[in-house]
Amino acid sequence: MRKSIKGILLSGLIVTSSGLAGCAVTSDAAEHYAVTAPLSVKFEIPKVLNADQKKQYRFGATLWQDQKAVKQAEYVHFEIWKADGTLRYSMEPADETKPGMYSIKKTLPKNGLYYIKVHASSNGAMIMPTRQFIVGQLSANDLKILQGGAKPAGGSSGHHH
Repeated sequence: MRKSIKGILLSGLIVTSSGLAGCAVTSDAAEHYAVTAPLSVKFEIPKVLNADQKKQYRFGATLWQDQKAVKQAEYVHFEIWKADGTLRYSMEPADETKPGMYSIKKTLPKNGLYYIKVHASSNGAMIMPTRQFIVGQLSANDLKILQGGAKPAGGSSGHHH
């Protein structure tokens, strides 16, 4: 009985050792993985923004990948929200207005601190950068958020691509 247990253990050790020997990393392993050039974005946010119920402002983003403008990206969505959570535009697709440039138009009816997030994907790369901008005057709470004393309302609507 003891010899059979030793035999089973020895067989298991040999099988395990053989299996692990096949897991050695080869020197050219990195060449077998797909390499995706990262996406980058340049935001275009109007310099002067005032709270207005009717005026539409254009927000844009130019996408770059491998030092070229990204034409016909798989998707480009914009998401805009006010830092105190009192206004939120959910994620919506942007129009390609020029090769590599995507934009949407939005009204900004309230003064305060806002965030804009671009969700974009092209050729296997994905990016979701966020920028902040100010509309009119900041409230005391907005100043607190800017100074790090308060947490801004979240930006993601939970929608997945």
